[in-house]
Amino acid sequence: MMVKKVLKDGSACNKCMQAEELLRKRGLWEKIDHIILAQEGDEESEGMRLSKKHGIEVAPFFLVQTPQQTRVYTRVLEFIKKELSSSPEKQSHQFQPQEAQNRYSQLSPSEILAEAQKAFGSKLALSFSGAEDVVLIDMAVKNNLPFSVFSLDTGRLHGETYEFIDKVRQHYGISIEIFSPNHKHLSQFVTQKGLMSFYEDGHQECCQIRKVEPLQRALAQKEAWVTGLRRDQSPSTRNHLLYLEEDHAHPGVSQPFLWKFNPLLDWSAQRVWDYIRFEKVPYNALHDQGYQSIGCQPCTRPSRPGEHEREARWWWEKSGQRECGLHIQK
Repeated sequence: MMVKKVLKDGSACNKCMQAEELLRKRGLWEKIDHIILAQEGDEESEGMRLSKKHGIEVAPFFLVQTPQQTRVYTRVLEFIKKELSSSPEKQSHQFQPQEAQNRYSQLSPSEILAEAQKAFGSKLALSFSGAEDVVLIDMAVKNNLPFSVFSLDTGRLHGETYEFIDKVRQHYGISIEIFSPNHKHLSQFVTQKGLMSFYEDGHQECCQIRKVEPLQRALAQKEAWVTGLRRDQSPSTRNHLLYLEEDHAHPGVSQPFLWKFNPLLDWSAQRVWDYIRFEKVPYNALHDQGYQSIGCQPCTRPSRPGEHEREARWWWEKSGQRECGLHIQK
Protein backbone atom coordinates (compact mmCIF):
# COMPACT_ATOMS: atom_id res chain seq x y z
CA MET A 1 0.00 0.00 0.00
CA MET A 2 1.27 3.47 -0.90
CA VAL A 3 0.11 6.67 0.81
CA LYS A 4 0.44 9.70 -1.48
CA LYS A 5 0.03 13.33 -0.49
CA VAL A 6 -2.28 15.78 -2.25
CA LEU A 7 -1.51 19.46 -1.65
CA LYS A 8 -4.15 21.99 -0.66
CA ASP A 9 -4.36 23.34 -4.21
CA GLY A 10 -5.08 19.84 -5.51
CA SER A 11 -1.65 19.27 -7.04
CA ALA A 12 0.41 16.13 -6.44
CA CYS A 13 3.38 15.91 -4.10
CA ASN A 14 6.66 15.99 -6.09
CA LYS A 15 8.32 13.30 -3.96
CA CYS A 16 5.29 11.08 -4.43
CA MET A 17 5.52 11.46 -8.21
CA GLN A 18 9.26 10.72 -8.12
CA ALA A 19 8.68 7.57 -6.05
CA GLU A 20 5.98 6.39 -8.45
CA GLU A 21 8.22 7.03 -11.45
CA LEU A 22 11.04 5.00 -9.85
CA LEU A 23 8.71 2.08 -9.15
CA ARG A 24 7.42 2.14 -12.71
CA LYS A 25 10.91 2.25 -14.23
CA ARG A 26 11.90 -0.81 -12.22
CA GLY A 27 8.77 -2.70 -13.23
CA LEU A 28 7.50 -2.79 -9.66
CA TRP A 29 4.46 -0.53 -9.86
CA GLU A 30 2.08 -3.48 -10.22
CA LYS A 31 3.19 -4.67 -6.80
CA ILE A 32 1.46 -1.66 -5.20
CA ASP A 33 -1.96 -3.11 -4.53
CA HIS A 34 -3.61 0.00 -3.12
CA ILE A 35 -3.18 3.79 -3.25
CA ILE A 36 -4.34 5.95 -0.34
CA LEU A 37 -4.50 9.75 -0.60
CA ALA A 38 -3.51 12.05 2.26
CA GLN A 39 -5.30 15.34 1.60
CA GLU A 40 -3.32 18.25 3.03
CA GLY A 41 -5.51 20.21 5.42
CA ASP A 42 -8.08 17.42 5.74
CA GLU A 43 -7.28 15.47 8.89
CA GLU A 44 -10.17 13.10 8.19
CA SER A 45 -8.85 11.89 4.82
CA GLU A 46 -7.83 8.24 4.98
CA GLY A 47 -4.18 8.97 4.27
CA MET A 48 -3.97 11.61 6.99
CA ARG A 49 -5.53 9.22 9.49
CA LEU A 50 -2.94 6.58 8.60
CA SER A 51 -0.17 9.18 8.90
CA LYS A 52 -1.34 10.10 12.38
CA LYS A 53 -1.81 6.46 13.39
CA HIS A 54 1.77 5.54 12.47
CA GLY A 55 3.36 8.82 13.51
CA ILE A 56 4.57 9.73 10.02
CA GLU A 57 4.99 13.30 8.82
CA VAL A 58 6.50 12.72 5.35
CA ALA A 59 5.08 11.56 2.05
CA PRO A 60 4.97 9.20 0.42
CA PHE A 61 5.13 6.23 2.78
CA PHE A 62 4.45 2.55 2.29
CA LEU A 63 2.57 0.02 4.42
CA VAL A 64 3.02 -3.74 4.14
CA GLN A 65 0.28 -5.49 6.09
CA THR A 66 0.42 -9.11 7.21
CA PRO A 67 -1.74 -10.96 9.75
CA GLN A 68 1.09 -10.58 12.27
CA GLN A 69 2.20 -6.97 11.76
CA THR A 70 2.24 -3.82 9.65
CA ARG A 71 5.63 -2.73 8.32
CA VAL A 72 6.10 0.96 7.52
CA TYR A 73 8.62 2.50 5.12
CA THR A 74 9.22 6.19 4.50
CA ARG A 75 12.00 5.72 1.93
CA VAL A 76 11.16 4.19 -1.42
CA LEU A 77 14.59 2.59 -1.95
CA GLU A 78 14.44 0.85 1.42
CA PHE A 79 10.92 -0.33 0.59
CA ILE A 80 12.10 -1.74 -2.74
CA LYS A 81 15.15 -3.44 -1.23
CA LYS A 82 13.36 -5.08 1.69
CA GLU A 83 9.97 -5.88 0.20
CA LEU A 84 10.19 -6.06 -3.59
CA SER A 85 13.68 -6.98 -4.77
CA SER A 86 13.48 -10.54 -3.48
CA SER A 87 9.92 -11.14 -4.67
CA PRO A 88 9.28 -14.19 -6.87
CA GLU A 89 8.73 -11.91 -9.85
CA LYS A 90 12.28 -10.55 -9.74
CA GLN A 91 14.09 -13.83 -9.37
CA SER A 92 15.73 -15.49 -12.34
CA HIS A 93 13.55 -18.30 -13.63
CA GLN A 94 15.12 -21.19 -15.42
CA PHE A 95 12.93 -23.75 -17.13
CA GLN A 96 13.78 -26.56 -19.49
CA PRO A 97 10.96 -26.95 -22.03
CA GLN A 98 11.57 -30.66 -22.65
CA GLU A 99 11.81 -31.42 -18.94
CA ALA A 100 8.67 -29.38 -18.36
CA GLN A 101 6.90 -31.20 -21.19
CA ASN A 102 7.48 -34.53 -19.48
CA ARG A 103 6.55 -33.28 -16.02
CA TYR A 104 3.57 -31.14 -17.08
CA SER A 105 2.03 -34.10 -18.90
CA GLN A 106 1.45 -35.55 -15.41
CA LEU A 107 -0.07 -32.36 -14.01
CA SER A 108 -3.50 -30.79 -14.38
CA PRO A 109 -3.83 -27.45 -16.20
CA SER A 110 -4.54 -25.80 -12.86
CA GLU A 111 -1.28 -27.17 -11.43
CA ILE A 112 0.70 -26.00 -14.46
CA LEU A 113 -0.89 -22.58 -14.13
CA ALA A 114 -0.13 -22.43 -10.40
CA GLU A 115 3.54 -23.11 -11.07
CA ALA A 116 3.62 -20.25 -13.59
CA GLN A 117 1.80 -17.94 -11.16
CA LYS A 118 4.23 -18.73 -8.35
CA ALA A 119 7.21 -18.09 -10.59
CA PHE A 120 6.12 -14.86 -12.28
CA GLY A 121 3.26 -13.29 -10.33
CA SER A 122 1.81 -10.24 -12.07
CA LYS A 123 4.56 -10.49 -14.70
CA LEU A 124 2.53 -13.47 -15.97
CA ALA A 125 -0.13 -12.38 -18.48
CA LEU A 126 -3.21 -14.42 -19.33
CA SER A 127 -4.41 -13.80 -22.87
CA PHE A 128 -8.21 -13.56 -22.77
CA SER A 129 -10.70 -13.76 -25.60
CA GLY A 130 -12.57 -17.06 -25.65
CA ALA A 131 -13.90 -20.09 -23.79
CA GLU A 132 -10.51 -21.68 -23.12
CA ASP A 133 -9.15 -18.40 -21.76
CA VAL A 134 -11.95 -17.88 -19.26
CA VAL A 135 -11.41 -21.45 -18.03
CA LEU A 136 -7.80 -20.48 -17.30
CA ILE A 137 -8.92 -17.29 -15.55
CA ASP A 138 -11.25 -19.36 -13.39
CA MET A 139 -8.37 -21.69 -12.48
CA ALA A 140 -5.97 -18.80 -11.81
CA VAL A 141 -8.45 -17.09 -9.49
CA LYS A 142 -9.04 -20.34 -7.59
CA ASN A 143 -5.28 -20.82 -7.24
CA ASN A 144 -5.31 -17.59 -5.22
CA LEU A 145 -1.98 -16.50 -6.71
CA PRO A 146 -1.04 -13.30 -8.61
CA PHE A 147 -1.52 -12.92 -12.36
CA SER A 148 -2.59 -10.29 -14.89
CA VAL A 149 -5.09 -10.43 -17.76
CA PHE A 150 -5.21 -8.63 -21.09
CA SER A 151 -7.51 -8.70 -24.08
CA LEU A 152 -7.12 -7.41 -27.64
CA ASP A 153 -9.90 -5.17 -28.92
CA THR A 154 -9.53 -5.27 -32.70
CA GLY A 155 -12.36 -2.79 -33.20
CA ARG A 156 -14.27 -5.45 -35.18
CA LEU A 157 -15.52 -7.73 -32.38
CA HIS A 158 -19.14 -8.79 -31.98
CA GLY A 159 -21.24 -6.87 -29.48
CA GLU A 160 -21.66 -10.11 -27.55
CA THR A 161 -17.87 -10.36 -27.19
CA TYR A 162 -17.61 -6.91 -25.63
CA GLU A 163 -20.41 -7.88 -23.23
CA PHE A 164 -18.54 -11.09 -22.45
CA ILE A 165 -15.36 -9.20 -21.53
CA ASP A 166 -17.27 -7.05 -19.05
CA LYS A 167 -19.13 -10.08 -17.69
CA VAL A 168 -15.82 -11.83 -16.90
CA ARG A 169 -14.38 -8.67 -15.37
CA GLN A 170 -17.36 -8.33 -13.04
CA HIS A 171 -17.78 -12.04 -12.28
CA TYR A 172 -14.21 -12.44 -11.02
CA GLY A 173 -13.60 -8.89 -9.79
CA ILE A 174 -10.43 -8.63 -11.88
CA SER A 175 -8.84 -5.98 -14.07
CA ILE A 176 -8.60 -6.75 -17.79
CA GLU A 177 -6.20 -4.49 -19.66
CA ILE A 178 -7.48 -3.71 -23.16
CA PHE A 179 -5.10 -3.17 -26.07
CA SER A 180 -6.39 -1.59 -29.30
CA PRO A 181 -4.77 -1.13 -32.74
CA ASN A 182 -2.39 1.74 -33.38
CA HIS A 183 -4.74 4.42 -34.69
CA LYS A 184 -2.29 5.82 -37.26
CA HIS A 185 -1.46 2.44 -38.77
CA LEU A 186 -5.10 1.35 -38.84
CA SER A 187 -6.25 4.62 -40.39
CA GLN A 188 -3.66 4.35 -43.17
CA PHE A 189 -4.60 0.74 -43.83
CA VAL A 190 -8.37 1.23 -44.14
CA THR A 191 -7.92 4.46 -46.11
CA GLN A 192 -5.77 2.70 -48.69
CA LYS A 193 -7.49 -0.68 -48.84
CA GLY A 194 -10.96 -0.22 -47.36
CA LEU A 195 -12.67 -2.05 -44.52
CA MET A 196 -13.12 -5.45 -46.18
CA SER A 197 -9.92 -6.00 -48.18
CA PHE A 198 -9.22 -9.31 -46.43
CA TYR A 199 -11.91 -11.03 -48.48
CA GLU A 200 -9.78 -10.37 -51.56
CA ASP A 201 -6.13 -10.55 -50.48
CA GLY A 202 -6.20 -12.47 -47.19
CA HIS A 203 -6.51 -11.55 -43.55
CA GLN A 204 -2.81 -11.44 -42.57
CA GLU A 205 -2.24 -7.70 -43.07
CA CYS A 206 -5.40 -6.77 -41.20
CA CYS A 207 -4.57 -9.14 -38.34
CA GLN A 208 -1.04 -7.76 -38.16
CA ILE A 209 -2.43 -4.30 -37.42
CA ARG A 210 -5.42 -5.27 -35.31
CA LYS A 211 -3.92 -8.18 -33.34
CA VAL A 212 -0.20 -8.82 -33.69
CA GLU A 213 1.08 -5.30 -32.99
CA PRO A 214 -1.27 -4.77 -30.01
CA LEU A 215 -0.10 -8.13 -28.61
CA GLN A 216 3.49 -6.90 -28.72
CA ARG A 217 2.49 -3.95 -26.55
CA ALA A 218 0.47 -6.15 -24.20
CA LEU A 219 3.50 -8.36 -23.53
CA ALA A 220 6.14 -5.64 -23.49
CA GLN A 221 6.62 -5.58 -19.69
CA LYS A 222 5.97 -9.27 -19.00
CA GLU A 223 8.15 -12.30 -18.37
CA ALA A 224 5.67 -15.01 -19.34
CA TRP A 225 2.21 -15.47 -20.80
CA VAL A 226 -0.49 -18.10 -20.82
CA THR A 227 -2.68 -19.11 -23.75
CA GLY A 228 -5.70 -21.35 -24.15
CA LEU A 229 -4.25 -23.10 -27.21
CA ARG A 230 -5.28 -26.71 -27.78
CA ARG A 231 -3.67 -29.11 -30.21
CA ASP A 232 -6.98 -30.20 -31.71
CA GLN A 233 -8.01 -26.63 -32.54
CA SER A 234 -5.87 -26.82 -35.67
CA PRO A 235 -3.92 -30.08 -36.10
CA SER A 236 -2.02 -28.69 -39.11
CA THR A 237 -0.59 -25.70 -37.20
CA ARG A 238 -0.84 -26.55 -33.48
CA ASN A 239 -0.06 -30.26 -33.21
CA HIS A 240 3.62 -29.52 -32.50
CA LEU A 241 2.98 -27.23 -29.51
CA LEU A 242 4.45 -27.88 -26.05
CA TYR A 243 3.14 -27.10 -22.58
CA LEU A 244 6.03 -24.67 -22.15
CA GLU A 245 7.82 -22.87 -24.97
CA GLU A 246 10.36 -20.13 -25.51
CA ASP A 247 8.49 -17.39 -27.36
CA HIS A 248 11.21 -15.54 -29.27
CA ALA A 249 8.64 -13.42 -31.09
CA HIS A 250 8.24 -11.44 -27.87
CA PRO A 251 11.28 -10.42 -25.77
CA GLY A 252 10.92 -10.45 -22.01
CA VAL A 253 11.99 -7.81 -19.51
CA SER A 254 15.10 -9.72 -18.42
CA GLN A 255 15.75 -12.13 -21.32
CA PRO A 256 15.37 -12.21 -25.12
CA PHE A 257 12.15 -14.24 -25.04
CA LEU A 258 8.99 -14.83 -23.01
CA TRP A 259 8.05 -18.12 -21.45
CA LYS A 260 4.80 -19.27 -23.03
CA PHE A 261 2.57 -21.68 -21.12
CA ASN A 262 -0.14 -23.74 -22.86
CA PRO A 263 -1.84 -25.61 -19.98
CA LEU A 264 -4.89 -26.81 -21.99
CA LEU A 265 -2.81 -28.33 -24.78
CA ASP A 266 -4.34 -31.81 -24.60
CA TRP A 267 -7.88 -30.81 -23.71
CA SER A 268 -10.69 -31.24 -26.22
CA ALA A 269 -13.46 -28.73 -26.86
CA GLN A 270 -15.82 -31.10 -25.03
CA ARG A 271 -13.62 -31.06 -21.94
CA VAL A 272 -13.48 -27.26 -21.99
CA TRP A 273 -17.26 -27.06 -22.09
CA ASP A 274 -17.66 -29.72 -19.40
CA TYR A 275 -15.55 -27.50 -17.15
CA ILE A 276 -17.52 -24.37 -18.06
CA ARG A 277 -20.84 -25.99 -17.26
CA PHE A 278 -19.72 -27.79 -14.10
CA GLU A 279 -17.95 -24.75 -12.64
CA LYS A 280 -20.61 -22.31 -13.93
CA VAL A 281 -18.01 -20.23 -15.77
CA PRO A 282 -19.23 -17.24 -17.87
CA TYR A 283 -19.11 -17.68 -21.64
CA ASN A 284 -19.78 -15.71 -24.81
CA ALA A 285 -23.48 -15.68 -25.73
CA LEU A 286 -22.52 -16.32 -29.37
CA HIS A 287 -21.81 -19.95 -28.45
CA ASP A 288 -25.56 -20.41 -27.96
CA GLN A 289 -26.06 -19.15 -31.52
CA GLY A 290 -23.92 -21.84 -33.16
CA TYR A 291 -20.50 -20.18 -33.00
CA GLN A 292 -17.61 -22.38 -31.85
CA SER A 293 -14.40 -20.42 -32.54
CA ILE A 294 -15.04 -16.68 -32.26
CA GLY A 295 -12.91 -13.89 -33.69
CA CYS A 296 -13.76 -10.63 -35.46
CA GLN A 297 -17.32 -10.25 -36.69
CA PRO A 298 -16.54 -10.09 -40.45
CA CYS A 299 -14.25 -13.12 -40.23
CA THR A 300 -16.38 -15.48 -38.15
CA ARG A 301 -19.58 -17.31 -38.97
CA PRO A 302 -21.60 -19.95 -37.10
CA SER A 303 -20.28 -23.48 -37.48
CA ARG A 304 -22.11 -25.89 -39.74
CA PRO A 305 -23.11 -29.42 -38.61
CA GLY A 306 -20.08 -31.70 -38.42
CA GLU A 307 -17.67 -28.88 -39.25
CA HIS A 308 -14.38 -28.49 -37.39
CA GLU A 309 -14.47 -25.42 -35.15
CA ARG A 310 -11.75 -23.53 -37.06
CA GLU A 311 -13.52 -23.97 -40.41
CA ALA A 312 -15.82 -21.09 -39.50
CA ARG A 313 -12.86 -18.68 -39.18
CA TRP A 314 -11.63 -17.05 -42.42
CA TRP A 315 -13.74 -19.66 -44.21
CA TRP A 316 -12.95 -18.21 -47.66
CA GLU A 317 -9.25 -19.15 -47.32
CA LYS A 318 -7.40 -22.47 -47.41
CA SER A 319 -7.45 -24.28 -44.07
CA GLY A 320 -3.65 -24.20 -43.67
CA GLN A 321 -3.70 -20.39 -43.68
CA ARG A 322 -6.18 -19.89 -40.87
CA GLU A 323 -3.91 -18.42 -38.24
CA CYS A 324 -3.95 -14.74 -37.32
CA GLY A 325 -0.24 -14.55 -36.51
CA LEU A 326 -0.45 -14.26 -32.73
CA HIS A 327 1.17 -17.66 -32.23
CA ILE A 328 3.63 -17.83 -35.11
CA GLN A 329 7.16 -18.24 -33.79
CA LYS A 330 10.07 -16.29 -35.26
